[in-house]
Amino acid sequence: MSEARIQVIGIEPGATALGPGACAAAGTCALLAGAARHLELLPRFAGERYDLAAGLQPLVERLAADPELRAAVLASGDPGFFGVAALLLRRISPDQLHIHPAVSSLQLAFARAGETWSDARFASLHGRPLVNLAAVLGAQRIGLFTDGANNPSAIARFLLDAGWDDGEMVVAEELGLPGERLTRGTPRELLEWRGSDLNVVLLLRPGPDPRPLGPGLPEAAFSHARGLITKAEVRAVALGLLRLPRQGVLWDVGAGSGSLAVEACLAAPGLRAYAVEKTVAGLEHIRENRRRFRVAGLVPVAGVAPEALGCLPDPDCVFVGGSGGNLAEILDACRVRLRPGGGLVVSAVLTETLADTLAWCRERVVPVSFREVSASRSKPVAGRHRLEPQNPVTLVQIGETDRGERG
Repeated sequence: MSEARIQVIGIEPGATALGPGACAAAGTCALLAGAARHLELLPRFAGERYDLAAGLQPLVERLAADPELRAAVLASGDPGFFGVAALLLRRISPDQLHIHPAVSSLQLAFARAGETWSDARFASLHGRPLVNLAAVLGAQRIGLFTDGANNPSAIARFLLDAGWDDGEMVVAEELGLPGERLTRGTPRELLEWRGSDLNVVLLLRPGPDPRPLGPGLPEAAFSHARGLITKAEVRAVALGLLRLPRQGVLWDVGAGSGSLAVEACLAAPGLRAYAVEKTVAGLEHIRENRRRFRVAGLVPVAGVAPEALGCLPDPDCVFVGGSGGNLAEILDACRVRLRPGGGLVVSAVLTETLADTLAWCRERVVPVSFREVSASRSKPVAGRHRLEPQNPVTLVQIGETDRGERG
């Protein structure tokens, strides 16, 4: 038996008693912590009991502050799989912990559903934003931990809104208990699901991820008002200048149809892209493109910048495609909120926009570089082709730049 002072003990789904090894490990401790139903599994424990309903963080702080305190922490399934072990290890050295893993409820759910799980992706929506699901969508097998708010019905609605309506959901309730139940159906069929809060969800797709990858997807692929879309060549260059993180937050200000935000989410599925647009028609195009390209991480935001930016999480990168005459105010808000090292790019179609952007950078003594994106496309003429030039667009990269002039 491990001599570590903290024993983190996983409990099998539906267990009515602890095994002899777990009982022996807990018996050496002065403190027993766990959910109420788990504490009942050790009725003869003579030391202090701590119900995790009082909060996990206070327990972690106490264990970190008292190096002499021996404790057993009870947890469902494998404590190292989206479990309590991760939080404990942030404050306590690994040599002070001994983790006793048990079968995870997701492992058992895959077995009950008759599905393999070696290639599955996983996410926990327990106490976390539902949009976290976006990072794993596209995998053929997905396992999800849920909670009372992010329940199967909420997950089904999220999938439908994001265009993922062609897969199967499996809801596994009360695994290992007398009320165990497996429910299968499409997201639409499970919109009105009602059942036990003790559940996990599997998402099963019939084939590989169907979404295209850019950069520079053709304008015709998007829903947009005629001409009001960032052209493919400009999008491709802008995405490179933004230095997209694999996970994080993008603001697409004056998003129009949201085409740049769509491609950003396709390139980095863990990204949350907030597409800020003031027109009703533009917002409808953004929502349609969210469904069309299945980019669940794209969040339409109705409003006028900079006021509409106030309720958004701080960005890791910002693209300003339109400013509505509020360019300086928008850039001021971005400068305050942008995370260190983040990319800030302004698309200047008009020479006045370029002049205003450069003037703002000079006044604030901010490094800047810019480049003109000029492209020509082939056009049929009498059975042959000629090149037709597109309107040039200047992309202004503000802040830390990799090359180019600084001013």
